Amino acid sequence: VPVSTVGRWAKAPVQRVPRARRLPEETDLREKIKALCLEPRHGTFGYRYIKALLKRVHGLVVNRKRVLRIMREMGLTQPKIRHKEARPKRVEKMRPTGPNRAWQIDMTSLRLSDMTPLFLILIIDCYTRQILGWNLDRRCRAREWTAAVRMALEARGLLTKEACENLTLRSDNGCQPCSKDFRAFLSEAGMTGQYTGYNAPDDNAYVERVIRTVKQEEIWCNSYDKFSEASKALEEYINYYNHQRIHSALGYQTPDEANAAAILTLAAA
Repeated sequence: VPVSTVGRWAKAPVQRVPRARRLPEETDLREKIKALCLEPRHGTFGYRYIKALLKRVHGLVVNRKRVLRIMREMGLTQPKIRHKEARPKRVEKMRPTGPNRAWQIDMTSLRLSDMTPLFLILIIDCYTRQILGWNLDRRCRAREWTAAVRMALEARGLLTKEACENLTLRSDNGCQPCSKDFRAFLSEAGMTGQYTGYNAPDDNAYVERVIRTVKQEEIWCNSYDKFSEASKALEEYINYYNHQRIHSALGYQTPDEANAAAILTLAAA
């Protein structure tokens, strides 16, 4: 054992007498803090702002904890603003029992060879995984989203409110699906609009996965010089996706085969 350690053990403990804490006079400081807090423009300032103003206005360097303590004692602190989330963090996953029950819509972007941005909007049926409607344009407004929905409704022959009464269209919380015009169109069509939760892309997982597939198999593999070239290529790929591409979630059937099987099942029932 080191000698120093043995000496520390043998040494008599030193009795330390705690000294009384002497705080400097705070009357003048309290008055300055109160005056700063009661300024018309300072009603929402916290202790950090007041600490900075003490240095800026009066040349006083004061510890922020001391400023906070004084403000609390004088009732000058502001309550924390706690914003309640306007929408839930997650919504229930869509589990449709047949076609034309649950659709999802979303958009992605791509660029031409000259860096011109294009916006692709897709709508899928979550039951059959078919791409029902789509729109490619240089702009992404509620008008383009409405055009994609209209294409999907025409593709399925859902042209009346009665035909759409059991249909739910889920989208994210972007400015286009939340716009007044888009919501009015859904109401006129007779379908129910639904939004994903807060910061929860998994709530729109069906269409997000289809968009990734389109990017992997078509967009990222090619370069488009003109808008017409990109539009034609995407149209060809969507036709291939619906008619020929097998899907693991459908038992390695194509979306069209899954839709035909669902129609036969409903007819037999």
